[in-house]
Amino acid sequence: MGSITFFGGAGSVTGSKYLVSIAGKKILLDCGTFQGLSDARSRNRQFSFSPTDVDAVVLSHAHLDHCGMLPLLVKKGFRGSIFSTLATKAVATYILHDSAGIEEQDVAYKRKHNIGTQDEQEPLFTIEDVAATMKRFVPIPYARNIAQGWTEILSGISVKLYDAGHILGSSITVLRYEEAGEVRHVAYTGDVGPIGVPMLHDPEIPRENIHTLLMESTYGKRKHLPIELAEERLATAIHSVCKRGGIMVVPAFSLGRTQMLVYTIHKLLDEGRIPHFPIFVDSPLATDITNIYKSYTQEYDEETRIDFTNEGKLPLTFSSLKYIQSAEESKKLNGMEGPFMIISASGMMTAGRVVHHLRNTISNKNNAVFITGYQAIGTTGRKILEGAKQVELHGRVIPVRAEILLFNEFSAHADGGQLTDFASNIEGLTTIALVHGEDKEVQALQKRLQEKTSEWNVVIPNEGDSISI
Repeated sequence: MGSITFFGGAGSVTGSKYLVSIAGKKILLDCGTFQGLSDARSRNRQFSFSPTDVDAVVLSHAHLDHCGMLPLLVKKGFRGSIFSTLATKAVATYILHDSAGIEEQDVAYKRKHNIGTQDEQEPLFTIEDVAATMKRFVPIPYARNIAQGWTEILSGISVKLYDAGHILGSSITVLRYEEAGEVRHVAYTGDVGPIGVPMLHDPEIPRENIHTLLMESTYGKRKHLPIELAEERLATAIHSVCKRGGIMVVPAFSLGRTQMLVYTIHKLLDEGRIPHFPIFVDSPLATDITNIYKSYTQEYDEETRIDFTNEGKLPLTFSSLKYIQSAEESKKLNGMEGPFMIISASGMMTAGRVVHHLRNTISNKNNAVFITGYQAIGTTGRKILEGAKQVELHGRVIPVRAEILLFNEFSAHADGGQLTDFASNIEGLTTIALVHGEDKEVQALQKRLQEKTSEWNVVIPNEGDSISI
């Protein structure tokens, strides 16, 4: 009998790692970084399993909490292949190189100032480790693009990738194997996008009879407003801040959220629903990834083709938008008068250029911070979201006076109802393991699923737990 062991992304939303043991092989689903909590760095220095025992990796998408530890896995002896969509491979190249660069800068600073232990003064991995990791990637097309949709990844084990609608290249993984003469399927959602996300296809429902499903539960308790209402809320907020001459700081993940926001603002401008004002994407990584989005227009949904490409426009480019690369250009923004908007990483406000912009804007009541993504426990973003009157930014305690606005509707994660509908459309389902969610969200989704049908065994695994499949 096969099994799945949960080495991250269980009881939390970061560090996703799920080791599937089937047909005498071990397949790792995702290999993500722990983020947010104070012990995250120490947890990212090692694995609770032997990397040399892993036969293959299937990567759902290229967010750090799903791919960030791949270079360490290779560094510590993994010698198999890493399977993903071609777009995920392209994005992961930039994400992992950026992460390695941050590692090396952080270590250089600690060495210079003699901060931390000897172990902490060594990078988790280097640019060279990333290069070795990228050589192990084997791209797989989405199931919709190949006959039958199956790709054999190990002897007796095949994989099919469905579109997850979360970010460019994101996929739902279905593994096929044989046990006791019976063909069986186990599936992992990765991160599932909501219905109607700009540019991306809606999540695809696997067509196989699947007995066990690993399903994310980030927003298992919540219900998102329709995207039309979210657009209206955003337009109203922009009008308000522009009228008072304020600065809008939008912390956003370089991958996914930034591109969605740029698309939405472009659409609002074209429709005359917001005034023209300067918008800056201040993130070299976001700029690089946006260029990848521009080169994968074949993956855009039909709505995007109608909104933009049929008119010869590019959804991520318009006259009042500027992508910032150099640190000098970024610093000049601090001397500008509003109204204008800065979209910058990191999305949880823990690092990156957005911290500089918050330090210069968050104490002014005319300004606003638009929170558009999930904020993990322990992050600066979570503290601001929960109403902190002051926050520490680059060693300084700064009062929070700016308007704080939450736009969960722009999340790249499905809500509880959408996740329930997703599971309801899968044939043969008997077991659902809820992952990638905090306690309240996971428990609410478990209750919702159990009320849907008594035929499902809905479990909430803890880190280190295993289930039989």
